[in-house]
This record gives sequence, C-alpha cells and structure tokens, in this order.
Amino acid sequence: MKKQDASKQTGPEMDVKSGKMINPHNPEFITKRPWYLGESGPSLTHHVSKRAKDHVISMSEADALVAEAREKRNSTSEEGAAVHVGMWVEVLYRGKSPWVPAKVEKVRLDGTLDASLENGRRATRVPRAHLRAPKSSAASLEGLGKVSYDAKRDRWHGYDPSMHRETVERFAEMDAARAKTREQKRDDEFELREDQQQDFQRRIARQGGLGGAQMKTTVRNLRIREDTAKYLRNLDPDSAFYDPKSRAMRENPTPNVDPKDLVYAGDNFARATGDALELAATQVFAWDVADDVAHVQAEPSRLHLMRKETLAAEKKNDPRIAAIKDKYGDASTRDDDHPEVRGAGAQSEAYREYAANGTLVAGAPLAVPTSKYPEDVFVNNHTAVWGSYFCTATFRWGYADDHSLVKNSYSIGPKGRRANDAAAHRQEPTRRPAPHDTAPKPVPRSALFGLPDSEHLDLDEAKVAEAISKQEEQQRDEGSSNKKRGYNSLASTEVTIEEMEAYRRSKVAAADPMAKFLRRKDLPAPSSS
Repeated sequence: MKKQDASKQTGPEMDVKSGKMINPHNPEFITKRPWYLGESGPSLTHHVSKRAKDHVISMSEADALVAEAREKRNSTSEEGAAVHVGMWVEVLYRGKSPWVPAKVEKVRLDGTLDASLENGRRATRVPRAHLRAPKSSAASLEGLGKVSYDAKRDRWHGYDPSMHRETVERFAEMDAARAKTREQKRDDEFELREDQQQDFQRRIARQGGLGGAQMKTTVRNLRIREDTAKYLRNLDPDSAFYDPKSRAMRENPTPNVDPKDLVYAGDNFARATGDALELAATQVFAWDVADDVAHVQAEPSRLHLMRKETLAAEKKNDPRIAAIKDKYGDASTRDDDHPEVRGAGAQSEAYREYAANGTLVAGAPLAVPTSKYPEDVFVNNHTAVWGSYFCTATFRWGYADDHSLVKNSYSIGPKGRRANDAAAHRQEPTRRPAPHDTAPKPVPRSALFGLPDSEHLDLDEAKVAEAISKQEEQQRDEGSSNKKRGYNSLASTEVTIEEMEAYRRSKVAAADPMAKFLRRKDLPAPSSS
C-alpha cells in the first residue's frame, strides 16, 4: 500500500530513452526489465525487435528472397542433400500421409535418419524419399527488415505455380480410387447376376429343360444371337439337313473347307471328343468280347472293369515288353538273390534251437547286419567309443574307460577316471537334510468344536471360566442395547478350545428344567476329570 501511495504522489514513470510516459496500468512483467539485460532505468526498449528497421523490403526484393528460400527448400528434398542434426523437416510417418513436422535426431550412413515428430512420436530409419523441407505459403521476411505494405499483404506473394501439381496429383489419386471402387462394384454386380443365372439353370422343369416353371422348353441347341445360324452357313438345299424342331444339324454344312479352318463342323463333332470315344470303345468291346456276359447299358461298371483287366493283360503280354525283359532282366522277381532287400526282420527257413535263457543251442547263428558307418573306432588312447558312458550327476555322455565327458579328449587311464569322477561329484549339488518342523501342530477340528474325540483334552479351567463370564457379559450387553448389530464381526482372534468349551457348557436347551439350576454361581465348576 505504501508503494502504491508513493507511486500516486510521484506520478507515472517516464521512458529514459524516448521521454514518453509509461502506461501505469501495464503489468509488472511487461514494464520490468529482465535481469540479464542490466538496469538502465524505466524503459520499454527491451520489447523492441533488434531487426533492421531502416531498410524497407520492396516487392521485387521479397520475390527474390522467396525464390532463394524455395530453391534451398527444394535442394533439401533432393537425394543427397545436406541434412544435419537439429534441422526441422517434414516426414511421412511409416510412409503414409500426411506430412508431419519433425526434428532430425540422427543421420545414418545408409542415408536414412531418425527424427522426433511434433506429435510426440519417434520415426526411425526414414528414407530420403519420405523427407522434405518445411513448406510455407510465404517466406518469413520480418527478420531481414521492414516489409513494405504490398509485400506483406499480397495474397499470392510467395506462391509457387509448381505447387499446384500436388493438388492435381491428389485429385488424380482420388479419381483413380473412385474408378477402382466403381469397377469393383460392377464386378460384384456381375457375380451376383451370374449366381442368379446359375440358380435359374439349376431349376429343372417338369417337362424337362432348364429354368423350372419359367422356361419349360429345351435349351440344348439354343444359339447366341450374334452367331451365324446353322442353316445360313450353306444355302445349298442339297447340303446338310437341318431339323427345325430340335435346331440340330448333325452333318458338316461345309465339307469342302479345310478342317483346320472350320468354325462349325456339325453337331456330330461332339461325338468324337471327350468321354464319347471311351463310351464307343466300351460298346465295341461289349460287342466283340463280352456280348454274352454283360450289357453296356445294363451293367456299365462291370463291363468297364472287364475291359480294364483285358487291356492290362494285353499290355503284360506285349512282345516288346517281353523282349526288353529278356534283354535287360526283370528285377521285380529277383529279390531272393539280394538279402539286404529282405530286411533284418524278415522270416527265414534256417533251423535254429534256443535254450530257455535265449542262447543259441543248435543251428547257424543269426547274422547281424553291418552298418555303413564305421564301428569300434577308438581314438586318442581310448578303449571305448564316445557315448558308451552316461554321467548321472551332469546328465552328459562320455567315454566308459575314463569317464571323460569331453569328446575327442585324450585318455590317461584309471587316474583320469578318478579325476573325472571327482570333478563330476563336485558339480553335483549337495543335498542338505530338511530342517525339523518346530511349528506347533494344528489343533484338530474335533477338539475345537467339542466332538467325541475332545473328551480327554487338557483344558485350562481358569480360561474356561473367564470365557464363560465374557459370554454372559456380552449377552447382557446385547439384551440391554437397542442398537442394530452389524453383520461383520469385529473379533481379530480365532476361537480357542477354552472358548469353545465355554460355549458348549453355556448352550442349554430352553426347555431344560435344570437350566436355572446350572446357572447358579454358588455351584462349583465341573472338573476336567
């Protein structure tokens, strides 16, 4: 208050440099000079920008500065342009638009860089193709001097016509996406129509034909409207016959044309393609071989199997195959000459007798098949092979002669065996006996709740009497109090044997005639015996 009164008496402060009055209503954080600028009296000069105010940037100079800044920006986005740590750029996060401002943190040797995005994320290994310099509508010219009125307020100042190319590309991408969506929609509609057409063709009319009740006529010989009609291919009345009812022309209407150049060769051409030839061959086989055994229409499967077996027998008796077998031999019937083909578990006609313990008594011993791998090859002074010993302490394989667990080690005899056993014993963890359980054993529930097993329990009668008095006092308090008791108990200890015994003694039937007699205090307490 004293400072305010003193300031009112002295009047407003004056700027020491300009001599103008400082507005007394300005806050202190505006009028107070920062400590790092030093004390120079009341002044507002520390708010004045240090830029050059003498020079005014004209429109032409502003255009030149904007062009220079644009060229620098384009050079930054080119491949191999200089990018340094701490530089602000725009990147594509994970290669997807939009462009996000980011600060370069690390430039790698492979040309990629790590940057921290403006929204708090971090992009690693950003390629140069996903990097560009920050773009602005106009260059910042305020730090270079005072900007003229036209250069500062011109709407199109600093606009690059090449920037319109990005807008054109963006709209082209949108048009391509729309075209793709329309094409996909047309494909879906075509598939839907095709499914409907298949459903229509699955329905069969009662009189035959496709389409159910919608189309009762046959569609076997219907043609496409653009195709030439069969009867118009040759107008000679003596050519192939055309049946107008079934729309069929079985013969070739143009027999003088080369078969390679034929577009239509009559309806009979289908009889010489596909399974029609197989059916014709089966019919011929039935006529020639099995005319009295099976009929092609009555038993087609049986006839087909008979024809298949006949063809296999003819192929087996082919003289060319027999000549090749006589010349080169037939290995399929000579397995008896090769014992290795029979296998180790194959049956044999050799006679052998065995004793009760499994030893061979009579007969030639069973030949053990030899392996293609080398066996019983002892190296480095060993008398056993690797893997002939298993250490149960370390669960590793080794040599049986010196118990060495290192493959291709050198054997040093019984001394090495003792040393290896001692080393393995040291690696085995020592087993200590479990400590005796000194905790008290839990009290059985039969002793706690007064079951027949608790008749010979060692009870403390003093504690029992104290528990009985506590229960009687609690019952009196509950009877005199009108407050509603809570559901949860506030007790923090478990029930003891003495408390359970006190509850059992005080729990008497309401109709017991001796109940009042037992509650007399002048009676001695019952003994535990």
